[in-house]
Amino acid sequence: CTQFAKLCKEVFAARIEANDNTKYLRTLEEWFTRLNNEDDFPKLSELFKPVLHVILLIWKNSKHYNTSARLKVLLRQICNSLINQASKYVSGEEIFALIEADEAHVAIENLETTIQVCDAFKQTYSAYKATAASECPGNPWRISNNAIFMRLDGFLDRCNAYRIKNFLSYF
Repeated sequence: CTQFAKLCKEVFAARIEANDNTKYLRTLEEWFTRLNNEDDFPKLSELFKPVLHVILLIWKNSKHYNTSARLKVLLRQICNSLINQASKYVSGEEIFALIEADEAHVAIENLETTIQVCDAFKQTYSAYKATAASECPGNPWRISNNAIFMRLDGFLDRCNAYRIKNFLSYF
């Protein structure tokens, strides 16, 4: 009976945690839908502040969804969505088609826009990380930027390489 009672207690605690997490994460559902479905890529940067503000509010108010591991998962998901949206906006095929059509300047502009939007997310995150440190001194966001942005930085490196290569060949 002791083992069963212990198991029941653990299941009850896990249910409370899951309900709490669901309650808070539902507030991000609309924002993530917009982030994943926005057709105008440059407008994505308008979503970064509200999304990170909601994440900060969850961090401050949730009893269970305020750990570095969970925050890292959320931020990586945002980075992955951003990469997916950027890949639609500036695909390799499109870049090379523009270059072949003597429209390299359009390809370069699209790459620069992509880099600006991704950098805007990183800058907005840094601002909210500082806000979390001042508003939650006992539990600041202690995740290294590399742990969050490794994949996004790799994508940006490829965009920069394309931009530089095509910019040089344009002249």
